Amino acid sequence: MIVLEPVIGRGTLKVGPIPTFSLPSRFSCPGASPWCVKHCYAARFERVWPNCRVAYSRNLVLSWNAPRFVGAMLRCIPRDLPYLRIHVSGDFQSGVYADSWLQIVQKRPHCQFFAYTRSWNVPSILPALERLRALENCHLLASVDPDMPDPPPGWRVAYLDIDPRAQGVPCLHQHGQAKSCHECRYCFRPGKGNVVFTVH
Repeated sequence: MIVLEPVIGRGTLKVGPIPTFSLPSRFSCPGASPWCVKHCYAARFERVWPNCRVAYSRNLVLSWNAPRFVGAMLRCIPRDLPYLRIHVSGDFQSGVYADSWLQIVQKRPHCQFFAYTRSWNVPSILPALERLRALENCHLLASVDPDMPDPPPGWRVAYLDIDPRAQGVPCLHQHGQAKSCHECRYCFRPGKGNVVFTVH
């Protein structure tokens, strides 16, 4: 039997030296709006670097078997890892998948996990996301765009600057005030608020 292991990204220019886990764009994004599908930045870099799409598709296949996925991720995430970004590409594809992350996050209490998600807009997935974001070391921001309604009460929101509802701290990396997410850390620190991104 072939045992799949997850492909963990070793950071990006934007994120900095923070490991990442991703899934293929669009295919794993049930909460994507028409605006999001049209302007998806992850789809653009998957076209430029086809190997990314291959790696993300491998992660997707692994994620379909929840027990194997949880076990494989725990083998790959050191107990002393300080941060992990969930989904540079892709999103929480189902409630079962979100609950897999719940188990992973619970088993790595010293790691700060963070993700931006549009899956809050899928009623069948929202309860699992609420459970996940209730964990102290998991920071989920409801990603929205002008085609989407307001997220549920209590959520931190990741707005686009083209959205008339946008309010929050502008992304310091995009404004040249921080070299990376690793330097800023606003989005994955407890007690912080909304963030506003420029379209990218």
